[in-house]
Amino acid sequence: MTSRLFLAFGCLTFALHTSVFAGTVVYVSESQEKRVAVFSLDETSGDLTRFGEVELDGAPGCLALSPDGRFIYASVRSASQFATLAIDPKTGALNVVGTAPASGSAAYVYPDKTGRWLLAAYYGEGLVSVSAIKDGVVTGDPVCVIDVGKKAHCIQTSPDNRFAFSPHPVELNRVDQFHFHPDTGQLSLNDPPAMIAGEGDGPRHLQFHPNDKWVYLVNEQGKSVTLCDYDAKKGTLASRQTVSTHPADWDPAKGSCADIEITEDGRFVYASNRGHDSIAAFRIDPASGELTSLGQTATEKTPRSFNLMPVENQRYLVAAGQGSAKLVVYARDPDSGKLEPLKTYACGGSPAWVLGVNLDR
Repeated sequence: MTSRLFLAFGCLTFALHTSVFAGTVVYVSESQEKRVAVFSLDETSGDLTRFGEVELDGAPGCLALSPDGRFIYASVRSASQFATLAIDPKTGALNVVGTAPASGSAAYVYPDKTGRWLLAAYYGEGLVSVSAIKDGVVTGDPVCVIDVGKKAHCIQTSPDNRFAFSPHPVELNRVDQFHFHPDTGQLSLNDPPAMIAGEGDGPRHLQFHPNDKWVYLVNEQGKSVTLCDYDAKKGTLASRQTVSTHPADWDPAKGSCADIEITEDGRFVYASNRGHDSIAAFRIDPASGELTSLGQTATEKTPRSFNLMPVENQRYLVAAGQGSAKLVVYARDPDSGKLEPLKTYACGGSPAWVLGVNLDR
Protein backbone atom coordinates (compact mmCIF):
# COMPACT_ATOMS: atom_id res chain seq x y z
CA MET A 1 0.00 0.00 0.00
CA THR A 2 1.28 3.45 -0.83
CA SER A 3 2.26 5.26 2.34
CA ARG A 4 1.44 8.93 2.83
CA LEU A 5 3.19 11.77 4.54
CA PHE A 6 0.96 14.62 5.71
CA LEU A 7 2.50 18.06 6.07
CA ALA A 8 0.98 21.25 7.43
CA PHE A 9 2.44 24.76 7.19
CA GLY A 10 -0.05 27.41 8.37
CA CYS A 11 -2.72 27.70 5.68
CA LEU A 12 -0.99 25.08 3.50
CA THR A 13 -1.93 21.43 3.94
CA PHE A 14 -1.25 18.62 1.51
CA ALA A 15 -0.48 14.92 1.30
CA LEU A 16 2.42 13.37 -0.58
CA HIS A 17 2.88 9.88 -1.92
CA THR A 18 6.28 8.79 -0.70
CA SER A 19 6.63 6.52 -3.73
CA VAL A 20 6.69 7.86 -7.27
CA PHE A 21 3.29 8.12 -8.94
CA ALA A 22 3.12 8.16 -12.74
CA GLY A 23 -0.12 8.84 -14.53
CA THR A 24 -3.07 11.20 -14.40
CA VAL A 25 -3.87 13.50 -11.51
CA VAL A 26 -7.23 15.25 -11.12
CA TYR A 27 -7.41 18.62 -9.37
CA VAL A 28 -10.74 19.92 -8.05
CA SER A 29 -11.50 23.41 -6.71
CA GLU A 30 -13.46 22.87 -3.49
CA SER A 31 -14.72 26.42 -3.06
CA GLN A 32 -16.59 25.96 0.19
CA GLU A 33 -13.52 24.57 1.96
CA LYS A 34 -11.09 27.07 0.31
CA ARG A 35 -8.86 24.34 -1.05
CA VAL A 36 -7.87 22.38 -4.13
CA ALA A 37 -8.22 18.61 -3.78
CA VAL A 38 -5.83 16.17 -5.48
CA PHE A 39 -6.92 12.76 -6.81
CA SER A 40 -5.08 10.06 -8.72
CA LEU A 41 -6.93 8.50 -11.67
CA ASP A 42 -6.42 4.80 -12.35
CA GLU A 43 -6.12 4.73 -16.13
CA THR A 44 -7.22 1.09 -16.30
CA SER A 45 -10.35 1.18 -14.14
CA GLY A 46 -11.18 4.88 -14.01
CA ASP A 47 -11.10 4.81 -10.20
CA LEU A 48 -10.32 8.05 -8.34
CA THR A 49 -8.28 8.05 -5.13
CA ARG A 50 -7.95 11.22 -3.09
CA PHE A 51 -4.44 11.65 -1.75
CA GLY A 52 -3.96 15.33 -1.01
CA GLU A 53 -5.17 18.90 -0.91
CA VAL A 54 -3.79 22.41 -0.69
CA GLU A 55 -5.43 25.21 1.27
CA LEU A 56 -5.75 28.73 -0.14
CA ASP A 57 -6.54 32.19 1.22
CA GLY A 58 -10.07 32.07 -0.18
CA ALA A 59 -12.48 30.15 -2.37
CA PRO A 60 -10.81 28.84 -5.54
CA GLY A 61 -12.59 28.87 -8.90
CA CYS A 62 -10.98 28.37 -12.30
CA LEU A 63 -7.77 26.33 -12.57
CA ALA A 64 -5.41 26.55 -15.57
CA LEU A 65 -2.26 24.60 -16.44
CA SER A 66 0.93 26.39 -17.49
CA PRO A 67 2.16 25.63 -21.03
CA ASP A 68 5.11 23.66 -19.66
CA GLY A 69 2.89 21.62 -17.31
CA ARG A 70 4.81 22.63 -14.17
CA PHE A 71 2.31 24.97 -12.53
CA ILE A 72 -1.41 25.44 -11.97
CA TYR A 73 -2.88 28.93 -11.77
CA ALA A 74 -5.91 29.32 -9.53
CA SER A 75 -8.35 32.18 -9.29
CA VAL A 76 -8.87 32.65 -5.55
CA ARG A 77 -12.15 34.45 -6.00
CA SER A 78 -13.17 35.52 -2.51
CA ALA A 79 -9.63 36.88 -1.86
CA SER A 80 -9.32 38.72 -5.24
CA GLN A 81 -6.09 36.85 -5.79
CA PHE A 82 -4.21 34.61 -8.19
CA ALA A 83 -2.34 31.65 -6.65
CA THR A 84 0.49 29.80 -8.36
CA LEU A 85 0.62 26.11 -7.42
CA ALA A 86 3.73 24.09 -8.27
CA ILE A 87 3.10 20.49 -9.33
CA ASP A 88 5.44 17.87 -7.91
CA PRO A 89 6.47 16.05 -11.11
CA LYS A 90 6.81 12.71 -9.30
CA THR A 91 3.68 12.69 -7.16
CA GLY A 92 1.32 15.34 -8.55
CA ALA A 93 1.05 17.00 -5.12
CA LEU A 94 0.64 20.79 -5.02
CA ASN A 95 2.55 23.52 -3.23
CA VAL A 96 1.64 27.23 -3.15
CA VAL A 97 4.71 29.08 -4.45
CA GLY A 98 3.21 32.53 -4.92
CA THR A 99 0.15 34.75 -4.78
CA ALA A 100 -0.58 37.98 -6.63
CA PRO A 101 -3.42 40.51 -6.54
CA ALA A 102 -6.24 40.21 -9.05
CA SER A 103 -8.56 43.02 -10.14
CA GLY A 104 -11.50 41.35 -8.42
CA SER A 105 -13.13 37.93 -8.33
CA ALA A 106 -11.83 36.37 -11.56
CA ALA A 107 -14.26 33.87 -13.11
CA TYR A 108 -11.64 32.56 -15.55
CA VAL A 109 -7.85 32.47 -15.85
CA TYR A 110 -5.79 31.51 -18.89
CA PRO A 111 -2.00 31.54 -19.47
CA ASP A 112 -0.98 32.73 -22.94
CA LYS A 113 0.98 30.48 -25.28
CA THR A 114 4.37 31.89 -24.20
CA GLY A 115 3.70 31.24 -20.51
CA ARG A 116 4.65 34.88 -19.73
CA TRP A 117 1.14 36.25 -19.10
CA LEU A 118 -1.99 35.24 -17.21
CA LEU A 119 -5.22 36.56 -18.72
CA ALA A 120 -8.34 36.80 -16.57
CA ALA A 121 -12.04 37.62 -16.98
CA TYR A 122 -14.18 39.04 -14.17
CA TYR A 123 -17.92 38.33 -14.15
CA GLY A 124 -18.94 40.63 -11.30
CA GLU A 125 -16.63 43.51 -12.15
CA GLY A 126 -17.00 43.36 -15.94
CA LEU A 127 -13.23 43.45 -16.54
CA VAL A 128 -10.46 41.59 -18.30
CA SER A 129 -6.86 41.75 -17.11
CA VAL A 130 -3.34 40.53 -17.87
CA SER A 131 -0.74 39.74 -15.19
CA ALA A 132 2.95 38.97 -15.61
CA ILE A 133 4.33 35.47 -15.04
CA LYS A 134 8.00 35.27 -14.06
CA ASP A 135 9.77 31.92 -13.71
CA GLY A 136 6.34 30.30 -13.80
CA VAL A 137 4.87 32.41 -10.97
CA VAL A 138 2.19 35.11 -11.34
CA THR A 139 3.80 38.29 -10.03
CA GLY A 140 2.66 41.82 -9.17
CA ASP A 141 -0.45 43.80 -10.00
CA PRO A 142 -2.08 43.29 -13.42
CA VAL A 143 -0.23 45.17 -16.17
CA CYS A 144 -3.40 45.64 -18.20
CA VAL A 145 -7.00 46.07 -17.01
CA ILE A 146 -9.89 46.90 -19.38
CA ASP A 147 -13.49 47.62 -18.46
CA VAL A 148 -15.45 45.54 -20.98
CA GLY A 149 -18.89 45.61 -19.40
CA LYS A 150 -21.11 43.22 -17.50
CA LYS A 151 -20.42 39.56 -16.87
CA ALA A 152 -17.18 38.81 -18.71
CA HIS A 153 -16.99 35.07 -18.14
CA CYS A 154 -14.00 33.67 -20.03
CA ILE A 155 -10.92 34.77 -21.96
CA GLN A 156 -8.61 32.81 -24.26
CA THR A 157 -5.93 33.71 -26.78
CA SER A 158 -5.97 32.50 -30.38
CA PRO A 159 -3.75 29.57 -31.41
CA ASP A 160 -1.13 31.99 -32.77
CA ASN A 161 -1.33 34.13 -29.59
CA ARG A 162 -2.06 37.34 -31.56
CA PHE A 163 -5.70 37.75 -30.56
CA ALA A 164 -7.97 37.12 -27.57
CA PHE A 165 -11.70 36.56 -27.05
CA SER A 166 -13.99 37.10 -24.07
CA PRO A 167 -17.65 35.97 -24.03
CA HIS A 168 -20.40 37.80 -22.11
CA PRO A 169 -23.65 35.99 -21.25
CA VAL A 170 -26.92 37.69 -20.23
CA GLU A 171 -27.36 41.37 -21.18
CA LEU A 172 -24.34 42.09 -23.38
CA ASN A 173 -24.69 38.77 -25.25
CA ARG A 174 -21.48 39.07 -27.24
CA VAL A 175 -17.89 37.90 -27.61
CA ASP A 176 -15.32 40.69 -27.26
CA GLN A 177 -12.45 40.52 -29.78
CA PHE A 178 -8.99 41.83 -28.89
CA HIS A 179 -5.53 42.22 -30.31
CA PHE A 180 -3.10 40.64 -27.86
CA HIS A 181 0.49 41.88 -27.67
CA PRO A 182 2.60 39.13 -26.07
CA ASP A 183 5.70 41.33 -25.98
CA THR A 184 4.03 43.73 -23.52
CA GLY A 185 0.99 41.80 -22.24
CA GLN A 186 -1.39 44.49 -23.48
CA LEU A 187 -4.88 43.96 -24.89
CA SER A 188 -6.60 46.35 -27.31
CA LEU A 189 -10.02 46.02 -28.92
CA ASN A 190 -10.12 44.69 -32.46
CA ASP A 191 -12.22 46.03 -35.34
CA PRO A 192 -15.01 45.05 -35.00
CA PRO A 193 -14.67 44.95 -31.21
CA ALA A 194 -17.20 42.15 -30.72
CA MET A 195 -19.20 39.37 -32.35
CA ILE A 196 -22.84 39.80 -31.39
CA ALA A 197 -24.41 36.47 -30.42
CA GLY A 198 -27.83 35.18 -31.47
CA GLU A 199 -30.80 36.59 -29.61
CA GLY A 200 -31.01 35.13 -26.10
CA ASP A 201 -27.89 32.96 -26.50
CA GLY A 202 -25.60 34.38 -23.80
CA PRO A 203 -22.17 32.97 -24.75
CA ARG A 204 -20.28 31.89 -21.61
CA HIS A 205 -17.18 29.84 -22.51
CA LEU A 206 -15.36 29.01 -25.75
CA GLN A 207 -12.90 26.49 -27.13
CA PHE A 208 -10.83 26.45 -30.33
CA HIS A 209 -10.98 23.35 -32.53
CA PRO A 210 -7.59 21.64 -33.00
CA ASN A 211 -7.60 22.67 -36.69
CA ASP A 212 -7.52 26.35 -35.57
CA LYS A 213 -10.34 27.20 -38.03
CA TRP A 214 -13.40 26.81 -35.84
CA VAL A 215 -14.46 28.05 -32.41
CA TYR A 216 -17.29 26.56 -30.35
CA LEU A 217 -19.26 28.63 -27.82
CA VAL A 218 -21.44 27.26 -25.05
CA ASN A 219 -24.44 29.52 -24.54
CA GLU A 220 -25.59 29.95 -20.94
CA GLN A 221 -29.09 31.33 -21.50
CA GLY A 222 -29.66 29.76 -24.93
CA LYS A 223 -28.75 26.29 -23.62
CA SER A 224 -26.92 25.58 -26.87
CA VAL A 225 -23.55 25.35 -28.61
CA THR A 226 -22.60 27.67 -31.47
CA LEU A 227 -20.07 26.93 -34.21
CA CYS A 228 -18.08 29.99 -35.32
CA ASP A 229 -15.68 30.38 -38.22
CA TYR A 230 -12.40 31.95 -37.14
CA ASP A 231 -10.58 34.42 -39.41
CA ALA A 232 -6.95 34.01 -38.37
CA LYS A 233 -5.79 37.08 -40.31
CA LYS A 234 -8.33 39.49 -38.84
CA GLY A 235 -8.79 37.80 -35.47
CA THR A 236 -12.57 37.77 -35.73
CA LEU A 237 -15.41 35.26 -35.28
CA ALA A 238 -18.54 34.67 -37.37
CA SER A 239 -21.29 32.38 -36.07
CA ARG A 240 -22.61 29.72 -38.46
CA GLN A 241 -24.62 27.06 -36.58
CA THR A 242 -26.34 26.79 -33.18
CA VAL A 243 -27.57 23.47 -31.75
CA SER A 244 -29.54 22.89 -28.54
CA THR A 245 -27.88 21.01 -25.67
CA HIS A 246 -31.27 19.72 -24.45
CA PRO A 247 -33.75 17.11 -25.66
CA ALA A 248 -36.66 18.43 -27.74
CA ASP A 249 -39.19 18.04 -24.92
CA TRP A 250 -37.21 20.07 -22.35
CA ASP A 251 -38.79 23.35 -21.15
CA PRO A 252 -36.63 26.06 -22.78
CA ALA A 253 -37.28 28.41 -19.83
CA LYS A 254 -35.44 26.09 -17.43
CA GLY A 255 -31.75 25.58 -16.79
CA SER A 256 -28.53 27.03 -18.18
CA CYS A 257 -25.26 25.85 -19.69
CA ALA A 258 -21.83 26.20 -18.09
CA ASP A 259 -18.73 24.54 -19.60
CA ILE A 260 -17.52 23.21 -22.96
CA GLU A 261 -14.73 20.83 -24.04
CA ILE A 262 -13.47 19.55 -27.41
CA THR A 263 -11.61 16.26 -27.83
CA GLU A 264 -7.97 16.37 -28.90
CA ASP A 265 -8.82 14.54 -32.13
CA GLY A 266 -11.39 17.23 -32.98
CA ARG A 267 -14.26 14.78 -33.43
CA PHE A 268 -16.53 15.57 -30.45
CA VAL A 269 -17.82 18.46 -28.32
CA TYR A 270 -19.25 18.18 -24.79
CA ALA A 271 -21.20 20.78 -22.82
CA SER A 272 -22.68 20.82 -19.30
CA ASN A 273 -26.40 21.45 -18.64
CA ARG A 274 -27.34 22.92 -15.26
CA GLY A 275 -30.97 22.29 -14.38
CA HIS A 276 -31.25 19.38 -16.79
CA ASP A 277 -28.15 18.09 -14.94
CA SER A 278 -26.49 16.34 -17.83
CA ILE A 279 -23.53 16.37 -20.18
CA ALA A 280 -24.53 16.95 -23.80
CA ALA A 281 -22.43 15.37 -26.55
CA PHE A 282 -22.04 16.34 -30.21
CA ARG A 283 -20.25 14.87 -33.20
CA ILE A 284 -18.23 17.32 -35.33
CA ASP A 285 -18.38 16.96 -39.10
CA PRO A 286 -14.69 16.89 -40.14
CA ALA A 287 -15.34 18.80 -43.37
CA SER A 288 -17.75 21.52 -42.22
CA GLY A 289 -17.32 21.62 -38.46
CA GLU A 290 -21.09 21.41 -38.03
CA LEU A 291 -22.55 19.61 -35.05
CA THR A 292 -24.87 16.63 -34.70
CA SER A 293 -26.36 15.97 -31.27
CA LEU A 294 -25.57 12.61 -29.66
CA GLY A 295 -27.96 13.24 -26.77
CA GLN A 296 -27.36 13.77 -23.08
CA THR A 297 -25.94 11.70 -20.22
CA ALA A 298 -27.19 12.29 -16.69
CA THR A 299 -24.78 13.71 -14.14
CA GLU A 300 -24.81 15.17 -10.63
CA LYS A 301 -26.79 18.25 -9.60
CA THR A 302 -25.66 21.53 -11.19
CA PRO A 303 -22.73 20.35 -13.33
CA ARG A 304 -20.59 23.46 -13.65
CA SER A 305 -17.14 22.17 -14.61
CA PHE A 306 -15.91 18.97 -16.22
CA ASN A 307 -12.73 17.89 -17.98
CA LEU A 308 -11.67 15.30 -20.52
CA MET A 309 -8.82 13.37 -18.97
CA PRO A 310 -5.40 13.49 -20.70
CA VAL A 311 -5.11 9.71 -21.08
CA GLU A 312 -4.94 7.69 -24.29
CA ASN A 313 -7.83 8.77 -26.55
CA GLN A 314 -9.24 10.78 -23.62
CA ARG A 315 -11.07 7.65 -22.47
CA TYR A 316 -12.41 9.31 -19.31
CA LEU A 317 -14.36 12.42 -18.43
CA VAL A 318 -14.71 13.74 -14.87
CA ALA A 319 -17.60 16.07 -14.00
CA ALA A 320 -18.28 17.98 -10.77
CA GLY A 321 -21.77 18.45 -9.36
CA GLN A 322 -21.62 21.88 -7.78
CA GLY A 323 -25.02 21.34 -6.17
CA SER A 324 -24.29 17.87 -4.76
CA ALA A 325 -20.57 18.04 -3.87
CA LYS A 326 -19.88 14.91 -5.89
CA LEU A 327 -17.65 13.89 -8.78
CA VAL A 328 -18.69 11.48 -11.53
CA VAL A 329 -16.20 9.54 -13.64
CA TYR A 330 -17.38 8.52 -17.10
CA ALA A 331 -15.84 6.08 -19.54
CA ARG A 332 -15.77 7.72 -22.99
CA ASP A 333 -15.94 5.69 -26.19
CA PRO A 334 -13.42 7.44 -28.50
CA ASP A 335 -15.18 6.11 -31.62
CA SER A 336 -18.79 6.91 -30.81
CA GLY A 337 -18.25 9.74 -28.32
CA LYS A 338 -20.76 8.15 -25.92
CA LEU A 339 -20.34 8.47 -22.15
CA GLU A 340 -20.93 5.71 -19.61
CA PRO A 341 -21.00 6.62 -15.89
CA LEU A 342 -18.62 4.47 -13.83
CA LYS A 343 -18.49 5.72 -10.23
CA THR A 344 -19.48 8.71 -8.10
CA TYR A 345 -17.24 10.19 -5.40
CA ALA A 346 -17.84 12.67 -2.60
CA CYS A 347 -15.78 15.85 -2.60
CA GLY A 348 -15.74 19.21 -0.84
CA GLY A 349 -18.59 21.69 -1.04
CA SER A 350 -19.38 23.67 -4.18
CA PRO A 351 -16.75 22.14 -6.52
CA ALA A 352 -16.07 24.87 -9.08
CA TRP A 353 -13.42 23.42 -11.40
CA VAL A 354 -11.98 20.10 -12.59
CA LEU A 355 -8.55 19.83 -14.21
CA GLY A 356 -6.81 16.63 -15.30
CA VAL A 357 -3.01 16.57 -15.71
CA ASN A 358 -0.91 13.66 -16.96
CA LEU A 359 2.50 13.60 -15.27
CA ASP A 360 3.96 11.45 -18.04
CA ARG A 361 3.17 13.89 -20.85
